[in-house]
Amino acid sequence: METAHLNGPELRYALTPGDYQAIRGRLLAAGTAETERGGGWVHTLGFASYINKALPGRDREERMESCFSLRYYNNDPAFLMLERREGRTTSTAMVTEAECRALLAGEMDWLAERHDPVLRDFHTGLTERMLLPRLLLFYHRESYSLLEDYGIWVALDTEISVSLQHEDFLDPEL
Repeated sequence: METAHLNGPELRYALTPGDYQAIRGRLLAAGTAETERGGGWVHTLGFASYINKALPGRDREERMESCFSLRYYNNDPAFLMLERREGRTTSTAMVTEAECRALLAGEMDWLAERHDPVLRDFHTGLTERMLLPRLLLFYHRESYSLLEDYGIWVALDTEISVSLQHEDFLDPEL
């Protein structure tokens, strides 16, 4: 099943610990805490093509192509999503833990057999654009909903860690 979400403009800021505490305190006082947007621990494995890094001038083209990442929440790899971002649109597909383990072991045939456009596009990216696991990112996210009619929300990400060891992606202890 494919779900598409239009991503509005995103603003990202690095906060000092004092600013974080002040903003968090105001958001908590407003009672806007939300768990539906992936609050808790987030594990993300991003994929990128080394071709665009090796050939001059290709980095601009990569920004125009779709980007893929695998993601799971709250240290539970039983619920995995493959996310495809194209410009301001995001589409997702469900992936089982066994399928993810197969993918990390280099097995890709199952992607072409599934009748999901996100998975098939990912298979094409792996085979034609030579996408490889690039960066493992995990962090704790607190989400707060503001002006719900307009879809405005704030996410505070803390305890951010980065690794190049994609084999550790399904280890919820990281």
